[in-house]
Amino acid sequence: MIRKLILSFSLLVSLATFSQENFKIGDEVPEFKLWLTDGSKLTKNDILNKVVVFKFWFTGCLPCIIDIPGLNELVIEFEHRDDILFIAPALDRKDAIEYFTHSHPFIFKIAYSAMDVSEVFNKKQVYPSYFVIDKNGKFVYVDSDSKQSEILPLRKAILKALKE
Repeated sequence: MIRKLILSFSLLVSLATFSQENFKIGDEVPEFKLWLTDGSKLTKNDILNKVVVFKFWFTGCLPCIIDIPGLNELVIEFEHRDDILFIAPALDRKDAIEYFTHSHPFIFKIAYSAMDVSEVFNKKQVYPSYFVIDKNGKFVYVDSDSKQSEILPLRKAILKALKE
């Protein structure tokens, strides 16, 4: 009886751990719906044939705030292209984000109250987390557990995805 209980518990823990796995390079982006602070919405269908850079964050996250100037530089670097989107799903409500961006300009398109989408993309709930999706809807860059703001690898992944 105890042996069966231990085996069942081990299986349950294994399944729970598996369900917490992050996406891997080559995985297909899941269905999602985001509401942006500009009043528009964004779904999986809206990003087809575009490279998409996602940054999952929240306004109380110091590492999330520190990397904003470098991320803004990336947006400016690629602003002449119409085949790339920079999206920042945040956990915060719209009014909190609008208040925050008055003192911390962030030129990504920002989604608000995105906890449901964050739980799908960012299963370990580590912030900030970054994902780059290619024009075919596949992950080409996944960084959702380092808690570091590394702009250079993100830029390299963007350039690679734009060439494909």
